[in-house]
Amino acid sequence: MTECPDSATRVIETPVLIVGGGPVGLTLAGELGWRGTECLLVEERTGPVEHPKATLLGARSMEYFRRWGITDAIYSAALPADINYYITFSTRLTGHELHRITSPSIRETIERRPETLARYRELAWSPYYKTQIGQPALEPVLLDFARSQATVTIRSGWRFLDFREDETGVTSRIQDVATGEIVAVRSAYLCACDGGASRIRRQLGIRMNGRGRMRPNVSFYFESDEFLEVHDRGIGNLYFVFAPDCFGLFTAIDGRRRWSYQFYFLDSSRETRDLDAADVLARAVGRPFAFTLKGTQHWHHHQSVAKSWRSRLPMSDDGAQGRVFLAGDAAHLFAPTGGVGMNTGIGDAVDLGWKLDAVLSGWGGEMLLASYEAERKPIAIRNSVISANNSDKIDMVMDETPPEVEDDGARGQAIRERVRERIRWMARQFNSAGTHLGYRYADSPIIVGDGSPEPPDDPTQVVPSTWPGSRAPHAFTGRDRSVRGASTLDWFGHGFTLVSSAPQEAGPLQAALVERGLPAKMTPIADPSLATLFERRHVLVRPDGHVAWRGDTLPSHPTEVADVVRGA
Repeated sequence: MTECPDSATRVIETPVLIVGGGPVGLTLAGELGWRGTECLLVEERTGPVEHPKATLLGARSMEYFRRWGITDAIYSAALPADINYYITFSTRLTGHELHRITSPSIRETIERRPETLARYRELAWSPYYKTQIGQPALEPVLLDFARSQATVTIRSGWRFLDFREDETGVTSRIQDVATGEIVAVRSAYLCACDGGASRIRRQLGIRMNGRGRMRPNVSFYFESDEFLEVHDRGIGNLYFVFAPDCFGLFTAIDGRRRWSYQFYFLDSSRETRDLDAADVLARAVGRPFAFTLKGTQHWHHHQSVAKSWRSRLPMSDDGAQGRVFLAGDAAHLFAPTGGVGMNTGIGDAVDLGWKLDAVLSGWGGEMLLASYEAERKPIAIRNSVISANNSDKIDMVMDETPPEVEDDGARGQAIRERVRERIRWMARQFNSAGTHLGYRYADSPIIVGDGSPEPPDDPTQVVPSTWPGSRAPHAFTGRDRSVRGASTLDWFGHGFTLVSSAPQEAGPLQAALVERGLPAKMTPIADPSLATLFERRHVLVRPDGHVAWRGDTLPSHPTEVADVVRGA
Protein backbone atom coordinates (compact mmCIF):
# COMPACT_ATOMS: atom_id res chain seq x y z
CA MET A 1 0.00 0.00 0.00
CA THR A 2 1.11 3.53 -0.71
CA GLU A 3 1.58 5.89 2.22
CA CYS A 4 -1.67 7.70 2.85
CA PRO A 5 -1.53 11.43 1.96
CA ASP A 6 -2.53 14.03 4.52
CA SER A 7 -6.22 13.91 5.47
CA ALA A 8 -6.90 10.67 3.54
CA THR A 9 -8.39 7.85 5.61
CA ARG A 10 -7.27 5.02 3.33
CA VAL A 11 -5.68 4.25 -0.02
CA ILE A 12 -7.15 2.29 -2.91
CA GLU A 13 -5.23 1.23 -5.99
CA THR A 14 -6.21 1.02 -9.63
CA PRO A 15 -4.28 1.02 -12.93
CA VAL A 16 -6.32 3.93 -14.34
CA LEU A 17 -8.23 6.67 -12.51
CA ILE A 18 -10.75 8.53 -14.66
CA VAL A 19 -12.10 11.84 -13.38
CA GLY A 20 -15.44 12.84 -14.88
CA GLY A 21 -18.53 10.79 -15.70
CA GLY A 22 -19.78 12.61 -18.77
CA PRO A 23 -19.86 10.97 -22.21
CA VAL A 24 -16.05 11.11 -22.60
CA GLY A 25 -15.19 9.66 -19.19
CA LEU A 26 -17.85 6.97 -19.53
CA THR A 27 -16.57 6.08 -23.02
CA LEU A 28 -13.03 5.75 -21.70
CA ALA A 29 -14.20 3.57 -18.81
CA GLY A 30 -16.29 1.46 -21.18
CA GLU A 31 -13.41 1.09 -23.64
CA LEU A 32 -11.00 -0.03 -20.92
CA GLY A 33 -13.56 -2.38 -19.41
CA TRP A 34 -14.45 -3.85 -22.81
CA ARG A 35 -10.76 -4.61 -23.23
CA GLY A 36 -10.52 -6.15 -19.75
CA THR A 37 -8.44 -3.41 -18.13
CA GLU A 38 -9.24 -2.32 -14.59
CA CYS A 39 -10.17 1.30 -13.98
CA LEU A 40 -11.95 3.53 -11.47
CA LEU A 41 -14.18 6.42 -12.53
CA VAL A 42 -15.17 9.16 -10.08
CA GLU A 43 -17.96 11.65 -10.73
CA GLU A 44 -19.34 14.29 -8.39
CA ARG A 45 -22.84 14.04 -9.83
CA THR A 46 -25.14 11.18 -8.84
CA GLY A 47 -27.34 11.40 -11.95
CA PRO A 48 -27.23 12.52 -15.59
CA VAL A 49 -26.29 16.10 -16.38
CA GLU A 50 -29.29 18.33 -15.72
CA HIS A 51 -28.76 20.89 -18.46
CA PRO A 52 -28.03 19.13 -21.78
CA LYS A 53 -24.95 20.45 -23.52
CA ALA A 54 -24.37 17.93 -26.31
CA THR A 55 -27.28 16.56 -28.35
CA LEU A 56 -25.77 14.81 -31.37
CA LEU A 57 -23.85 11.59 -31.93
CA GLY A 58 -21.98 11.47 -35.22
CA ALA A 59 -21.61 8.37 -37.37
CA ARG A 60 -18.08 7.67 -36.16
CA SER A 61 -19.15 7.63 -32.52
CA MET A 62 -21.96 5.23 -33.42
CA GLU A 63 -19.41 3.00 -35.16
CA TYR A 64 -17.36 2.90 -31.98
CA PHE A 65 -20.44 2.04 -29.92
CA ARG A 66 -21.38 -0.63 -32.47
CA ARG A 67 -18.37 -2.65 -31.26
CA TRP A 68 -19.87 -2.66 -27.76
CA GLY A 69 -23.32 -3.71 -28.98
CA ILE A 70 -25.18 -0.69 -27.54
CA THR A 71 -26.43 1.12 -30.65
CA ASP A 72 -29.95 -0.28 -30.19
CA ALA A 73 -30.00 1.07 -26.64
CA ILE A 74 -28.87 4.47 -27.95
CA TYR A 75 -31.58 4.45 -30.60
CA SER A 76 -34.18 3.59 -27.96
CA ALA A 77 -33.12 6.59 -25.88
CA ALA A 78 -32.88 8.99 -28.85
CA LEU A 79 -35.56 10.88 -30.77
CA PRO A 80 -38.50 8.68 -31.78
CA ALA A 81 -37.43 6.32 -34.55
CA ASP A 82 -39.98 7.46 -37.14
CA ILE A 83 -39.20 11.17 -36.89
CA ASN A 84 -37.30 12.64 -39.82
CA TYR A 85 -34.47 14.91 -38.79
CA TYR A 86 -35.69 18.30 -39.92
CA ILE A 87 -33.58 21.44 -39.65
CA THR A 88 -35.78 24.47 -40.24
CA PHE A 89 -34.89 28.14 -40.65
CA SER A 90 -37.69 30.60 -39.89
CA THR A 91 -38.18 34.23 -39.03
CA ARG A 92 -40.03 32.93 -35.95
CA LEU A 93 -41.59 29.51 -35.55
CA THR A 94 -45.04 30.96 -36.24
CA GLY A 95 -43.66 33.27 -38.91
CA HIS A 96 -42.19 32.68 -42.34
CA GLU A 97 -40.23 29.51 -43.05
CA LEU A 98 -37.09 30.34 -44.99
CA HIS A 99 -35.45 26.98 -45.64
CA ARG A 100 -35.66 23.34 -44.56
CA ILE A 101 -33.21 20.44 -44.58
CA THR A 102 -34.48 16.88 -44.31
CA SER A 103 -32.35 13.99 -43.05
CA PRO A 104 -33.24 10.31 -42.58
CA SER A 105 -35.07 9.14 -39.48
CA ILE A 106 -33.61 6.45 -37.24
CA ARG A 107 -36.02 3.96 -38.84
CA GLU A 108 -34.85 4.91 -42.33
CA THR A 109 -31.22 4.69 -41.21
CA ILE A 110 -31.78 1.24 -39.73
CA GLU A 111 -33.71 -0.17 -42.70
CA ARG A 112 -31.69 1.56 -45.44
CA ARG A 113 -34.20 0.97 -48.21
CA PRO A 114 -33.08 1.71 -51.79
CA GLU A 115 -35.07 4.95 -51.99
CA THR A 116 -33.46 6.12 -48.74
CA LEU A 117 -29.97 5.29 -49.98
CA ALA A 118 -30.66 7.13 -53.24
CA ARG A 119 -31.74 10.24 -51.36
CA TYR A 120 -29.02 10.39 -48.68
CA ARG A 121 -25.53 9.75 -50.01
CA GLU A 122 -24.05 9.89 -46.49
CA LEU A 123 -25.43 6.40 -45.85
CA ALA A 124 -22.96 4.97 -48.39
CA TRP A 125 -20.03 5.83 -46.13
CA SER A 126 -21.21 4.35 -42.84
CA PRO A 127 -24.03 2.19 -41.48
CA TYR A 128 -24.99 5.24 -39.40
CA TYR A 129 -26.15 8.79 -39.81
CA LYS A 130 -26.34 11.54 -37.19
CA THR A 131 -28.26 10.47 -34.10
CA GLN A 132 -30.08 13.17 -32.15
CA ILE A 133 -29.89 12.27 -28.47
CA GLY A 134 -29.66 14.61 -25.51
CA GLN A 135 -26.79 14.13 -23.11
CA PRO A 136 -29.19 13.28 -20.22
CA ALA A 137 -30.48 10.36 -22.32
CA LEU A 138 -27.06 9.22 -23.58
CA GLU A 139 -25.22 9.17 -20.26
CA PRO A 140 -27.37 6.42 -18.68
CA VAL A 141 -26.76 4.14 -21.69
CA LEU A 142 -23.00 4.61 -21.43
CA LEU A 143 -23.13 4.27 -17.65
CA ASP A 144 -25.04 0.98 -17.85
CA PHE A 145 -22.47 -0.41 -20.26
CA ALA A 146 -19.51 0.71 -18.16
CA ARG A 147 -21.06 -0.76 -15.02
CA SER A 148 -21.63 -4.07 -16.82
CA GLN A 149 -17.87 -4.50 -17.32
CA ALA A 150 -16.29 -6.55 -14.54
CA THR A 151 -13.12 -4.46 -14.44
CA VAL A 152 -14.83 -1.05 -14.16
CA THR A 153 -15.67 0.60 -10.83
CA ILE A 154 -17.90 3.68 -10.80
CA ARG A 155 -18.01 6.00 -7.79
CA SER A 156 -20.78 8.55 -8.21
CA GLY A 157 -21.05 11.31 -5.62
CA TRP A 158 -17.27 11.55 -5.23
CA ARG A 159 -15.39 14.80 -5.82
CA PHE A 160 -11.83 14.87 -7.16
CA LEU A 161 -9.62 17.13 -5.03
CA ASP A 162 -6.01 17.04 -6.27
CA PHE A 163 -3.14 14.77 -7.24
CA ARG A 164 0.57 14.26 -6.80
CA GLU A 165 2.61 12.65 -9.60
CA ASP A 166 5.91 10.77 -9.46
CA GLU A 167 7.89 8.53 -11.77
CA THR A 168 5.96 5.37 -10.91
CA GLY A 169 2.41 6.66 -10.65
CA VAL A 170 -0.11 9.23 -9.48
CA THR A 171 -1.61 9.65 -6.01
CA SER A 172 -4.96 11.48 -6.06
CA ARG A 173 -7.39 12.52 -3.36
CA ILE A 174 -11.12 12.05 -3.80
CA GLN A 175 -13.91 12.98 -1.38
CA ASP A 176 -17.31 11.47 -0.70
CA VAL A 177 -19.64 14.45 -1.16
CA ALA A 178 -22.22 13.04 1.24
CA THR A 179 -19.94 12.08 4.15
CA GLY A 180 -16.86 14.22 3.63
CA GLU A 181 -14.58 11.15 3.75
CA ILE A 182 -11.32 11.64 1.83
CA VAL A 183 -9.69 8.65 0.17
CA ALA A 184 -6.38 8.44 -1.66
CA VAL A 185 -6.21 6.67 -5.02
CA ARG A 186 -2.90 5.33 -6.28
CA SER A 187 -2.97 4.76 -10.04
CA ALA A 188 -0.51 4.16 -12.82
CA TYR A 189 -2.33 6.77 -14.93
CA LEU A 190 -4.76 9.63 -14.32
CA CYS A 191 -7.18 10.70 -17.07
CA ALA A 192 -8.82 14.14 -16.88
CA CYS A 193 -12.29 13.96 -18.41
CA ASP A 194 -13.51 16.67 -16.04
CA GLY A 195 -14.74 19.27 -18.51
CA GLY A 196 -13.82 22.71 -19.74
CA ALA A 197 -13.04 24.03 -16.25
CA SER A 198 -10.83 21.00 -15.60
CA ARG A 199 -9.32 21.08 -12.12
CA ILE A 200 -6.60 18.71 -13.30
CA ARG A 201 -5.62 20.89 -16.26
CA ARG A 202 -5.47 23.92 -13.96
CA GLN A 203 -3.26 22.08 -11.49
CA LEU A 204 -0.94 21.17 -14.36
CA GLY A 205 -0.85 24.82 -15.45
CA ILE A 206 -1.67 23.98 -19.06
CA ARG A 207 -3.14 26.89 -21.01
CA MET A 208 -5.55 26.81 -23.92
CA ASN A 209 -4.62 28.12 -27.37
CA GLY A 210 -6.78 29.16 -30.31
CA ARG A 211 -9.37 31.89 -30.73
CA GLY A 212 -10.56 31.32 -27.18
CA ARG A 213 -13.95 32.62 -26.03
CA MET A 214 -16.15 33.80 -28.87
CA ARG A 215 -19.63 35.22 -28.54
CA PRO A 216 -21.86 34.75 -25.47
CA ASN A 217 -25.04 32.67 -25.40
CA VAL A 218 -27.83 31.87 -22.97
CA SER A 219 -29.55 28.48 -23.08
CA PHE A 220 -33.03 27.91 -21.69
CA TYR A 221 -33.82 24.26 -21.03
CA PHE A 222 -37.56 23.70 -20.74
CA GLU A 223 -40.39 21.18 -20.81
CA SER A 224 -43.59 21.89 -22.69
CA ASP A 225 -46.64 19.99 -23.93
CA GLU A 226 -47.64 22.99 -26.04
CA PHE A 227 -44.41 23.70 -27.91
CA LEU A 228 -45.25 21.47 -30.88
CA GLU A 229 -48.83 22.75 -30.95
CA VAL A 230 -48.11 26.47 -31.24
CA HIS A 231 -46.25 26.25 -34.56
CA ASP A 232 -46.62 24.29 -37.80
CA ARG A 233 -42.97 23.34 -38.34
CA GLY A 234 -43.56 19.77 -37.21
CA ILE A 235 -41.20 17.68 -35.12
CA GLY A 236 -37.62 18.55 -35.97
CA ASN A 237 -34.26 18.33 -34.32
CA LEU A 238 -33.11 21.92 -34.97
CA TYR A 239 -35.19 25.08 -35.44
CA PHE A 240 -33.22 28.21 -36.29
CA VAL A 241 -34.85 31.59 -35.59
CA PHE A 242 -33.79 34.56 -37.74
CA ALA A 243 -35.84 37.36 -36.20
CA PRO A 244 -33.26 40.04 -35.28
CA ASP A 245 -34.63 40.54 -31.75
CA CYS A 246 -34.21 36.87 -30.82
CA PHE A 247 -31.65 35.15 -33.05
CA GLY A 248 -31.15 31.60 -31.84
CA LEU A 249 -31.81 27.90 -32.08
CA PHE A 250 -34.35 25.47 -30.62
CA THR A 251 -32.93 21.96 -30.16
CA ALA A 252 -34.92 18.79 -29.57
CA ILE A 253 -33.78 16.97 -26.46
CA ASP A 254 -36.28 14.10 -26.66
CA GLY A 255 -38.54 15.19 -29.53
CA ARG A 256 -41.54 15.11 -27.23
CA ARG A 257 -41.54 17.45 -24.22
CA ARG A 258 -37.95 18.53 -23.64
CA TRP A 259 -36.31 21.32 -25.63
CA SER A 260 -33.62 23.93 -25.30
CA TYR A 261 -33.30 27.38 -26.82
CA GLN A 262 -29.88 28.89 -27.44
CA PHE A 263 -30.33 32.66 -27.46
CA TYR A 264 -27.51 34.08 -29.58
CA PHE A 265 -25.83 37.37 -28.72
CA LEU A 266 -24.07 38.51 -31.87
CA ASP A 267 -22.87 41.63 -30.05
CA SER A 268 -20.41 40.31 -27.45
CA SER A 269 -20.71 43.53 -25.44
CA ARG A 270 -24.38 42.93 -24.61
CA GLU A 271 -25.36 41.89 -21.10
CA THR A 272 -26.71 38.33 -20.97
CA ARG A 273 -27.71 38.07 -17.31
CA ASP A 274 -31.02 39.90 -16.89
CA LEU A 275 -33.27 37.98 -19.26
CA ASP A 276 -36.87 36.88 -18.95
CA ALA A 277 -37.12 33.33 -20.32
CA ALA A 278 -40.85 33.66 -21.02
CA ASP A 279 -40.26 36.83 -23.04
CA VAL A 280 -37.36 35.35 -25.05
CA LEU A 281 -39.16 32.09 -25.82
CA ALA A 282 -42.40 33.84 -26.74
CA ARG A 283 -40.53 36.12 -29.17
CA ALA A 284 -38.68 33.19 -30.73
CA VAL A 285 -41.85 31.16 -31.23
CA GLY A 286 -43.95 34.17 -32.14
CA ARG A 287 -46.55 33.78 -29.39
CA PRO A 288 -46.64 32.81 -25.71
CA PHE A 289 -46.95 29.15 -24.75
CA ALA A 290 -46.94 27.16 -21.53
CA PHE A 291 -43.63 25.69 -20.41
CA THR A 292 -41.67 24.75 -17.31
CA LEU A 293 -38.16 26.17 -17.17
CA LYS A 294 -35.72 23.46 -16.06
CA GLY A 295 -32.53 25.48 -16.21
CA THR A 296 -30.71 28.52 -17.56
CA GLN A 297 -27.08 28.39 -18.61
CA HIS A 298 -24.74 31.24 -19.58
CA TRP A 299 -21.88 30.14 -21.79
CA HIS A 300 -19.64 31.08 -24.72
CA HIS A 301 -18.74 29.62 -28.06
CA HIS A 302 -15.09 28.58 -28.00
CA GLN A 303 -12.28 27.53 -30.26
CA SER A 304 -9.70 26.44 -27.72
CA VAL A 305 -7.24 23.54 -27.64
CA ALA A 306 -4.90 22.73 -24.75
CA LYS A 307 -1.24 23.44 -25.40
CA SER A 308 -0.31 20.02 -24.03
CA TRP A 309 -2.47 16.93 -23.53
CA ARG A 310 -0.12 15.19 -21.11
CA SER A 311 1.74 16.13 -17.97
CA ARG A 312 5.50 16.46 -17.68
CA LEU A 313 7.15 14.60 -14.83
CA PRO A 314 7.95 16.92 -11.91
CA MET A 315 11.62 17.44 -11.11
CA SER A 316 12.53 16.09 -14.56
CA ASP A 317 15.42 17.87 -16.26
CA ASP A 318 14.54 16.53 -19.71
CA GLY A 319 10.80 17.24 -19.56
CA ALA A 320 9.91 13.57 -19.60
CA GLN A 321 6.26 12.91 -20.32
CA GLY A 322 4.16 12.08 -17.32
CA ARG A 323 1.20 9.92 -16.39
CA VAL A 324 -1.67 12.43 -16.52
CA PHE A 325 -3.72 12.80 -19.73
CA LEU A 326 -6.39 15.28 -20.83
CA ALA A 327 -9.40 14.26 -22.92
CA GLY A 328 -12.67 15.78 -24.08
CA ASP A 329 -13.53 19.31 -22.92
CA ALA A 330 -10.52 19.28 -20.60
CA ALA A 331 -8.41 19.26 -23.78
CA HIS A 332 -10.58 21.25 -26.20
CA LEU A 333 -13.61 23.56 -26.24
CA PHE A 334 -15.84 24.01 -29.28
CA ALA A 335 -18.62 26.06 -30.73
CA PRO A 336 -21.61 23.68 -30.87
CA THR A 337 -22.18 24.29 -34.59
CA GLY A 338 -21.76 20.93 -36.28
CA GLY A 339 -22.16 18.77 -33.20
CA VAL A 340 -18.48 17.87 -33.21
CA GLY A 341 -17.27 18.66 -29.68
CA MET A 342 -18.60 15.62 -27.79
CA ASN A 343 -17.82 13.37 -30.73
CA THR A 344 -14.21 14.56 -30.79
CA GLY A 345 -14.03 13.75 -27.08
CA ILE A 346 -15.42 10.27 -27.69
CA GLY A 347 -12.69 9.79 -30.29
CA ASP A 348 -10.12 10.90 -27.69
CA ALA A 349 -11.41 8.28 -25.26
CA VAL A 350 -11.26 5.43 -27.77
CA ASP A 351 -7.75 6.39 -28.89
CA LEU A 352 -6.44 6.72 -25.34
CA GLY A 353 -8.30 3.62 -24.16
CA TRP A 354 -6.75 1.08 -26.48
CA LYS A 355 -3.30 2.56 -25.98
CA LEU A 356 -3.49 2.47 -22.18
CA ASP A 357 -4.74 -1.10 -22.40
CA ALA A 358 -1.83 -2.03 -24.68
CA VAL A 359 0.78 -0.56 -22.34
CA LEU A 360 -0.78 -2.07 -19.22
CA SER A 361 -1.05 -5.43 -21.00
CA GLY A 362 2.67 -5.34 -21.75
CA TRP A 363 2.78 -5.29 -25.54
CA GLY A 364 2.53 -1.53 -26.08
CA GLY A 365 5.63 0.63 -25.98
CA GLU A 366 6.07 4.11 -24.53
CA MET A 367 5.71 5.74 -27.96
CA LEU A 368 2.13 4.44 -28.01
CA LEU A 369 1.19 6.83 -25.20
CA ALA A 370 3.23 9.64 -26.76
CA SER A 371 1.20 9.19 -29.94
CA TYR A 372 -2.05 10.09 -28.16
CA GLU A 373 -1.39 13.82 -28.28
CA ALA A 374 0.36 13.57 -31.65
CA GLU A 375 -2.78 12.04 -33.15
CA ARG A 376 -5.67 13.62 -31.31
CA LYS A 377 -4.52 17.22 -30.89
CA PRO A 378 -4.42 17.93 -34.65
CA ILE A 379 -7.93 16.47 -34.95
CA ALA A 380 -9.16 18.74 -32.15
CA ILE A 381 -7.64 21.76 -33.92
CA ARG A 382 -9.18 20.68 -37.24
CA ASN A 383 -12.62 20.04 -35.79
CA SER A 384 -12.74 23.10 -33.55
CA VAL A 385 -11.76 25.36 -36.45
CA ILE A 386 -14.49 23.77 -38.62
CA SER A 387 -17.01 24.40 -35.84
CA ALA A 388 -15.85 27.99 -35.32
CA ASN A 389 -16.05 28.67 -39.05
CA ASN A 390 -19.57 27.22 -39.10
CA SER A 391 -20.49 29.55 -36.24
CA ASP A 392 -19.04 32.53 -38.09
CA LYS A 393 -21.16 31.75 -41.15
CA ILE A 394 -24.37 31.46 -39.13
CA ASP A 395 -23.58 34.68 -37.27
CA MET A 396 -22.84 36.52 -40.50
CA VAL A 397 -26.10 35.50 -42.17
CA MET A 398 -28.09 36.32 -39.03
CA ASP A 399 -26.36 39.68 -38.61
CA GLU A 400 -27.17 40.57 -42.22
CA THR A 401 -30.87 39.79 -41.71
CA PRO A 402 -32.89 43.04 -41.36
CA PRO A 403 -36.09 43.44 -39.30
CA GLU A 404 -38.05 43.79 -42.55
CA VAL A 405 -37.55 40.04 -43.16
CA GLU A 406 -40.87 39.62 -41.33
CA ASP A 407 -42.86 42.02 -43.51
CA ASP A 408 -45.77 40.45 -45.39
CA GLY A 409 -45.55 42.70 -48.46
CA ALA A 410 -43.45 42.51 -51.60
CA ARG A 411 -40.47 44.12 -49.89
CA GLY A 412 -40.51 41.50 -47.17
CA GLN A 413 -40.78 38.73 -49.74
CA ALA A 414 -37.75 40.07 -51.63
CA ILE A 415 -35.72 40.29 -48.42
CA ARG A 416 -36.68 36.73 -47.50
CA GLU A 417 -35.51 35.50 -50.89
CA ARG A 418 -32.11 37.13 -50.35
CA VAL A 419 -31.85 35.70 -46.83
CA ARG A 420 -32.94 32.28 -48.11
CA GLU A 421 -30.07 32.26 -50.61
CA ARG A 422 -27.61 33.11 -47.84
CA ILE A 423 -29.03 30.36 -45.64
CA ARG A 424 -28.65 27.80 -48.44
CA TRP A 425 -25.00 28.79 -48.73
CA MET A 426 -24.46 28.61 -44.98
CA ALA A 427 -26.40 25.35 -44.58
CA ARG A 428 -23.82 23.33 -46.49
CA GLN A 429 -22.16 22.89 -43.12
CA PHE A 430 -24.88 20.44 -42.10
CA ASN A 431 -23.50 17.99 -44.67
CA SER A 432 -20.77 17.08 -42.21
CA ALA A 433 -20.00 13.42 -42.90
CA GLY A 434 -16.43 14.28 -43.84
CA THR A 435 -15.89 16.07 -40.53
CA HIS A 436 -17.03 13.04 -38.54
CA LEU A 437 -15.60 10.24 -40.70
CA GLY A 438 -12.84 11.74 -42.83
CA TYR A 439 -10.20 12.66 -40.25
CA ARG A 440 -6.87 10.84 -40.39
CA TYR A 441 -3.73 10.61 -38.29
CA ALA A 442 -1.13 12.15 -40.53
CA ASP A 443 2.49 12.17 -39.30
CA SER A 444 1.74 9.84 -36.40
CA PRO A 445 4.83 8.18 -34.89
CA ILE A 446 3.04 4.81 -34.78
CA ILE A 447 1.83 4.73 -38.38
CA VAL A 448 3.96 3.60 -41.30
CA GLY A 449 3.38 5.88 -44.28
CA ASP A 450 3.72 4.73 -47.87
CA GLY A 451 4.59 8.02 -49.55
CA SER A 452 1.31 8.24 -51.46
CA PRO A 453 -0.58 11.56 -51.68
CA GLU A 454 -3.00 12.27 -48.86
CA PRO A 455 -6.65 12.03 -49.96
CA PRO A 456 -8.79 15.20 -49.91
CA ASP A 457 -10.06 16.26 -46.51
CA ASP A 458 -13.54 17.62 -47.25
CA PRO A 459 -15.88 18.30 -44.29
CA THR A 460 -18.94 17.64 -46.47
CA GLN A 461 -18.07 14.23 -47.89
CA VAL A 462 -15.94 11.15 -47.36
CA VAL A 463 -13.32 9.81 -49.74
CA PRO A 464 -13.02 6.16 -48.59
CA SER A 465 -9.35 5.25 -48.37
CA THR A 466 -6.81 3.03 -46.68
CA TRP A 467 -4.20 5.79 -46.77
CA PRO A 468 -2.17 5.14 -43.61
CA GLY A 469 -3.81 6.90 -40.68
CA SER A 470 -7.30 6.91 -42.22
CA ARG A 471 -10.37 5.16 -40.88
CA ALA A 472 -10.61 1.84 -42.67
CA PRO A 473 -13.59 2.01 -45.06
CA HIS A 474 -17.02 0.56 -44.47
CA ALA A 475 -18.82 -1.82 -46.82
CA PHE A 476 -21.45 -4.43 -46.12
CA THR A 477 -20.10 -7.96 -46.49
CA GLY A 478 -23.37 -9.88 -46.80
CA ARG A 479 -26.84 -9.57 -48.28
CA ASP A 480 -28.27 -7.69 -45.30
CA ARG A 481 -27.88 -3.99 -46.06
CA SER A 482 -29.70 -2.81 -42.95
CA VAL A 483 -27.75 -1.22 -40.10
CA ARG A 484 -27.52 -4.67 -38.51
CA GLY A 485 -25.89 -6.23 -41.56
CA ALA A 486 -22.29 -7.44 -41.34
CA SER A 487 -19.77 -4.71 -42.21
CA THR A 488 -16.05 -4.50 -42.77
CA LEU A 489 -16.12 -2.39 -39.59
CA ASP A 490 -16.88 -5.58 -37.67
CA TRP A 491 -13.43 -6.94 -38.55
CA PHE A 492 -11.79 -4.41 -36.24
CA GLY A 493 -11.88 -4.05 -32.48
CA HIS A 494 -9.88 -5.79 -29.80
CA GLY A 495 -6.60 -6.22 -31.67
CA PHE A 496 -4.83 -5.60 -34.97
CA THR A 497 -6.35 -6.99 -38.15
CA LEU A 498 -4.31 -7.81 -41.25
CA VAL A 499 -6.75 -7.54 -44.16
CA SER A 500 -5.34 -9.34 -47.17
CA SER A 501 -6.51 -10.26 -50.65
CA ALA A 502 -3.41 -12.50 -50.89
CA PRO A 503 -3.40 -14.22 -47.48
CA GLN A 504 -0.99 -16.88 -48.68
CA GLU A 505 1.66 -14.14 -48.88
CA ALA A 506 0.90 -12.39 -45.60
CA GLY A 507 2.25 -14.98 -43.18
CA PRO A 508 5.59 -13.29 -42.35
CA LEU A 509 3.93 -10.03 -41.25
CA GLN A 510 1.32 -11.90 -39.23
CA ALA A 511 4.10 -13.91 -37.57
CA ALA A 512 6.05 -10.74 -36.74
CA LEU A 513 3.03 -9.20 -35.07
CA VAL A 514 2.47 -12.30 -32.96
CA GLU A 515 6.19 -12.53 -32.14
CA ARG A 516 6.09 -8.98 -30.74
CA GLY A 517 3.10 -9.86 -28.60
CA LEU A 518 0.43 -7.91 -30.47
CA PRO A 519 -3.10 -9.33 -30.46
CA ALA A 520 -3.51 -9.86 -34.19
CA LYS A 521 -5.61 -11.80 -36.65
CA MET A 522 -5.75 -12.13 -40.42
CA THR A 523 -8.91 -11.47 -42.43
CA PRO A 524 -8.75 -12.68 -46.05
CA ILE A 525 -10.65 -10.84 -48.79
CA ALA A 526 -12.14 -12.90 -51.60
CA ASP A 527 -14.66 -10.36 -52.91
CA PRO A 528 -13.07 -8.32 -55.73
CA SER A 529 -15.09 -5.22 -54.86
CA LEU A 530 -13.79 -5.29 -51.29
CA ALA A 531 -10.25 -5.82 -52.56
CA THR A 532 -10.66 -2.69 -54.69
CA LEU A 533 -12.07 -0.75 -51.74
CA PHE A 534 -9.01 -1.57 -49.61
CA GLU A 535 -6.69 -0.36 -52.41
CA ARG A 536 -3.68 -2.56 -51.49
CA ARG A 537 -3.20 -6.30 -51.24
CA HIS A 538 -2.31 -6.07 -47.56
CA VAL A 539 -3.74 -3.53 -45.07
CA LEU A 540 -2.94 -3.58 -41.35
CA VAL A 541 -5.71 -2.01 -39.25
CA ARG A 542 -5.33 -0.97 -35.60
CA PRO A 543 -7.72 -1.80 -32.75
CA ASP A 544 -9.48 1.56 -33.26
CA GLY A 545 -10.17 0.87 -36.93
CA HIS A 546 -7.49 3.18 -38.37
CA VAL A 547 -4.96 1.96 -40.92
CA ALA A 548 -1.46 1.43 -39.50
CA TRP A 549 0.31 0.15 -42.65
CA ARG A 550 -0.51 -0.99 -46.16
CA GLY A 551 1.32 -2.39 -49.15
CA ASP A 552 1.03 -4.56 -52.25
CA THR A 553 4.09 -6.43 -51.04
CA LEU A 554 5.20 -7.25 -47.53
CA PRO A 555 7.78 -5.07 -45.80
CA SER A 556 11.34 -6.33 -46.06
CA HIS A 557 11.62 -6.23 -42.25
CA PRO A 558 8.20 -7.14 -40.83
CA THR A 559 9.35 -6.92 -37.20
CA GLU A 560 10.28 -3.25 -37.72
CA VAL A 561 6.72 -2.52 -38.82
CA ALA A 562 5.40 -4.43 -35.82
CA ASP A 563 7.59 -2.38 -33.49
CA VAL A 564 6.49 0.94 -34.99
CA VAL A 565 2.77 0.20 -34.76
CA ARG A 566 3.05 -1.02 -31.16
CA GLY A 567 4.94 2.10 -30.15
CA ALA A 568 8.31 0.49 -29.47
